[in-house]
Amino acid sequence: DDLVDRCIECGFCEPVCPSKGLTLSPRQRIVIWRDIQARKRAGVDTSALEQAWQSYGLDTCAATGLCAQRCPVGINTGDLVRKLRGAQAEHGERASWLADHFATAMRTSRLLLKVANSAHQLLGAPRLSALSQWARQLSGDRLPQWTPAMPTAVRLPALPTAAHNDQRPRVVYLASCVSRAMGPAAGDQEQRTLMDATCSLLEKAGYQVIFPENLDSLCCGQPFASKGYAWQADAKRNEMTAALLQASRGGLDPVYCDTSPCSLRLREDLPQQLQLFDSVDFIHDQLLPRLQITPQQAPLALHITCSTRRMGLEKKIHAIAKLCATEVVIPEDVHCCGFAGDKGFTLPELNAHALRSLKSAVQHCESGVSTSRTCEAGLSSHSGIEYHGLVQLLDRLARGRN
Repeated sequence: DDLVDRCIECGFCEPVCPSKGLTLSPRQRIVIWRDIQARKRAGVDTSALEQAWQSYGLDTCAATGLCAQRCPVGINTGDLVRKLRGAQAEHGERASWLADHFATAMRTSRLLLKVANSAHQLLGAPRLSALSQWARQLSGDRLPQWTPAMPTAVRLPALPTAAHNDQRPRVVYLASCVSRAMGPAAGDQEQRTLMDATCSLLEKAGYQVIFPENLDSLCCGQPFASKGYAWQADAKRNEMTAALLQASRGGLDPVYCDTSPCSLRLREDLPQQLQLFDSVDFIHDQLLPRLQITPQQAPLALHITCSTRRMGLEKKIHAIAKLCATEVVIPEDVHCCGFAGDKGFTLPELNAHALRSLKSAVQHCESGVSTSRTCEAGLSSHSGIEYHGLVQLLDRLARGRN
């Protein structure tokens, strides 16, 4: 395939792959795919090999693209995996319906999280965890695995409208579909949602917060793209950018995105006039000069998401974290957490394998932070400490200079 033909099988990509050692690394995926194609050209039956490839090659790939950063020629094996998933995608009509009725899907997601939390309160964590594991096995691993770190449902606040007599600088707040659906876990000490903390922090820094219209219908398209539904993914991204252009008055106001994977997805095809910032970028460049931060004394664990790394924001997020705590711990052996959107629910063994060394690395930390709610759920499950959004910690420690 043209996407991977330049691969010389050097293996530089392997250390950052979450599935290496569980199933296949990026190099091994390319090697096996080449072997399948060579056997087909030779007239050899590859049905058994392709059946194993489905699980080892496609289903367990996080497709985050972190391998491309280590590859000498920039090969993103995740692009090949998404292309092959797209060739297998059989539910185009269902995906189109979800794209067209995304607000309904969001309400359903919040309802299911409420049901899960009610079951937790009724049965208790040990029983619900065992029941969830049994149901998942019975369903052929189709049902998600419940853990105590499972988010609760968000109660969407009444979104404010723009005040024409407000002289503060405006910022358009793009709350991702994840942060609009998934709140803190039931047992977390931090019970504020990411949306509440973000609005509080932006207002402390002196900004007027603006929301796009029909927010609950908007999505960057990442959930569709990761499943191989490229057309629906691009349609949702185009819908999103149109709404952001309108909310930002044609690009006059900056747009703040609170979830790093969404920021990366939107940046891949962004209208030139739109000023879109990832939370790390905007906090570092725009908010820090407007805030006074009192750091915590307890050590802080920091997880840098794959998308944050791919956007080149490692130094900025580290600098922000160092203002929040006197000691910041970044585990050396943890790269991609393996949660990969929904795989932490549907394929928890990938998340567990990717984070198998995390607990020992952060055992002396009081808490952890990241910039993706789903990643934080997996990190909390396998670290022994609670992970929250960086914004939630920053808002607790900061006050406005004026």
